[in-house]
Amino acid sequence: MCSPCCKACKAPPECSRCPPMCCSPGISFCIFDLESAVFDTRHVYQRALIELASSYNRTVPEHLLIQSGPMETAEMAELICRKCDLPVSWESFRYQLNERTSDLIANPTLMPGVMRLVTHLRKCCMGLGLVTSCSESMYCTKIRDREDFFDNFTSVICADDPELRAFKPEPDVYLIAMSRLGDAGPDCTLVFDGTPKGVQAARDARLEVVMLAEKDLPCCWSELATVRLETLEEFDPEEFNMPAYSCTEPPPRKSKGASRRSSQKSGGSRRSSAARRKAAEDGAADEGEEEEDEGEEVA
Repeated sequence: MCSPCCKACKAPPECSRCPPMCCSPGISFCIFDLESAVFDTRHVYQRALIELASSYNRTVPEHLLIQSGPMETAEMAELICRKCDLPVSWESFRYQLNERTSDLIANPTLMPGVMRLVTHLRKCCMGLGLVTSCSESMYCTKIRDREDFFDNFTSVICADDPELRAFKPEPDVYLIAMSRLGDAGPDCTLVFDGTPKGVQAARDARLEVVMLAEKDLPCCWSELATVRLETLEEFDPEEFNMPAYSCTEPPPRKSKGASRRSSQKSGGSRRSSAARRKAAEDGAADEGEEEEDEGEEVA
């Protein structure tokens, strides 16, 4: 049974005590691609290709892994079968590839930095949308046990959405996402996507795009992106006139360890000085007594 947070379109929650920075001109809405900007599944197909080719005693060259990156599964399967001379039809290999990738992405990890960014944006009353290439039922499976985090997204567009007629690189999915975010428009909406087709779709919707590209992705495949990053840990909201992290995150606490150590050191120094003075006084007293004893002996 799908949980309430999995609904493809939810009314945005009312934002109480909206900070003033939300009302300034700039980006007010963000749309994330689930598979390439929220979940870190960029290397899933590469890993599946390498493992499957290895089962046929074949090795996939690195240039083929890079070349297959932006391809659909069918294109990818046909290319690897032909170039690596696999003893299996490309249709059969595509089926195996789909099965293996499904196993690998059943419990995907979050993109580094996405938890911090999404939490920050919601605290700043930004409208957040999510687009995914999977069906709503598969989406519910993928986000299981992470419902609290995905509640931050007020609109989710799945592959089986009744309004969606064409997939990426057509701009439809981003146009629908903007329409469901209310006042979202090209001048105040930013997209986070990690695939060349996703970047193409966003640009055709006249949106700025932060591309989360793999390190080895050729630069020519990210030319349309506004900014190219490897992870969201590198993203600086202020570059897009968005509230800085410091607006929602408490300043780092000043360490009191140093002052305590200083006090302890000072106390130790004072105690050492007092001990030295007492030792000196005792020594002087002893010397005085010895001199008196010597005087008495001479007398």
